[in-house]
Amino acid sequence: MPQMKIQHVALSVTDITKSGPWYEELFGFAKVAEFAEPAPMAIYMTPEGQALDLRQDPDVAHERFTEKRVGLDHLAFVCADKAELDEWTARIAELGIENTGPEVSPFGTHLNFRDPDGIPLEFFLPASA
Repeated sequence: MPQMKIQHVALSVTDITKSGPWYEELFGFAKVAEFAEPAPMAIYMTPEGQALDLRQDPDVAHERFTEKRVGLDHLAFVCADKAELDEWTARIAELGIENTGPEVSPFGTHLNFRDPDGIPLEFFLPASA
């Protein structure tokens, strides 16, 4: 079976001028493209080629994200080891991002937080790591 790898994620946001800098600062993304039509959109990329597309669709400009609808529940980023999870924990604390702190479950350790639109994000360290 072919190996599946995610290259990019596209998120709808209410204010791209707020969310873009937030993601840039947290992850160190570089903005590589920006479009005004048909709706504001910006593409951010890591040196490794992973991308995040932010779209400001006028039809969702006044909505707040909820994981209680069909679609995205949350987005998780895997950590290679405890040191990496500790670095992310320190990074989001440094940026003043409200978070749960590392929480241990049978599957691993989860560090949960939300972006400016309330989209749930997570740093995850698998129990086997």
